[in-house]
Amino acid sequence: MGEMSLRSFVAQLEQEQPGEILRVSEQVPQDFFLTSLEQELSRQQKYPLLILDNVEGAGGMPVVGNLFGTRERIARILNTTQAGFNSAWLEREESPIQPVVLPTGPVKEIVQVGDQVDLYQLPIARHFLDDAGPYISSGIVVAKDPDSGTYNMSFHRMQLKARDKFGISLHSRAHLWDYFRRAAEKGQDLEVAIIIGCHPAYYLAAACKVGMDVDEYALTGGLLGQGAELTPAQTIDLLIPANAEIVLEGKIIVGADEPEGPFGEYTGYSTSRSTRNVFKVSAVCRRKTPYYLDLVPGYSNEHLLLGRVAKEAHVFARLKEVVPTLKAINFPKSGTHFHAYMSFKKTEEGQARHALMLLLGLDSYLKLVVAVDEDVDVFNEEEVLWAMATRMQADKDVFIVPSVFCNKLDPSAREGVSAKMAIDATAPLEWDVIRCRTNPATDGLVRKLLGDR
Repeated sequence: MGEMSLRSFVAQLEQEQPGEILRVSEQVPQDFFLTSLEQELSRQQKYPLLILDNVEGAGGMPVVGNLFGTRERIARILNTTQAGFNSAWLEREESPIQPVVLPTGPVKEIVQVGDQVDLYQLPIARHFLDDAGPYISSGIVVAKDPDSGTYNMSFHRMQLKARDKFGISLHSRAHLWDYFRRAAEKGQDLEVAIIIGCHPAYYLAAACKVGMDVDEYALTGGLLGQGAELTPAQTIDLLIPANAEIVLEGKIIVGADEPEGPFGEYTGYSTSRSTRNVFKVSAVCRRKTPYYLDLVPGYSNEHLLLGRVAKEAHVFARLKEVVPTLKAINFPKSGTHFHAYMSFKKTEEGQARHALMLLLGLDSYLKLVVAVDEDVDVFNEEEVLWAMATRMQADKDVFIVPSVFCNKLDPSAREGVSAKMAIDATAPLEWDVIRCRTNPATDGLVRKLLGDR
């Protein structure tokens, strides 16, 4: 299948969908520009892949952004459509492929170790005015389970502090945090590698919430349809993607405690909440002219889409095992990662409440969940609100669960707990109201007329 990399994906997109790419050849500042550009395009409801060819201080490295800006582009990663994404994801998640280990790869065209390491050579940018400094927001953190050796990939914000040092936060309290906890109990630093730019299938695997026993390199292979090509790191005992653009090697240091943040998080707020960990870099491996992939953090469309599409597919599959008439699920941008809408065909009263409780249990981030009938498009918030307005009575169709574990970045949470609210906006089975319908024949005629203009 040829090289599976960030640049191969971009090249294919340029060839097949050139209108989805916006190149900026003018010289632009390193700090803040990508954020401003992406947010202005988002206000215009435009989400092209962005390539900045002339960023100040980038040393000729193209900066790539908004890679995950649309559901359609994300679906291309799996060679499917937006409508087919969930089924394609489930099929590939259940068919992992073990990686292929190569002696070397393009990621080692340049290797810098020890005193040669200078992170200031990379176009690491500040994204928001209140950020404590330049941040890597697109880095995939690769680590091995200290006991089983299973590979995990995850995202953690990283504040540049020195030529060979980052502040890093493990506040998600997920797999990497547990790896570090177990390593620290043995008095050992945790070896990690940071991938900056690789085939986007790695990013989907890193964003997915799967069990600790799942090897995410093998999951990546399943998403790619072939084994991920890996090569040994230079200074640590890890395998890294052979076709990556940039990889930083090093260790999260036991006992190190330094301020980190504030940083613009997905909630849309800047926060200093942090585990205050330190990552020391021992080597930089990169291509001669790498693509530097940046990901605008905060409440950006790309940031939230990457975080939720794989989660939607995973939650959809688990929920459908118990709710077989489930039609669709959407984690809307408006709710960051805290809201979800689900649609299904109701066959018994009480099913919606049961499904809502299951949904809350499948994702600890959720604090508001809404169930609607199958005729309601959960990807259209206006339709969801219409269903709530016309099919829900608050005194009997809403229930609240107090004091439940939640995500600590929710600024409204109190000591890591939150109330959870569920809304049944499905119609009663004995429903004597008919939804207004248009004529399919004239619908088709209108679409044809408008398409010809």
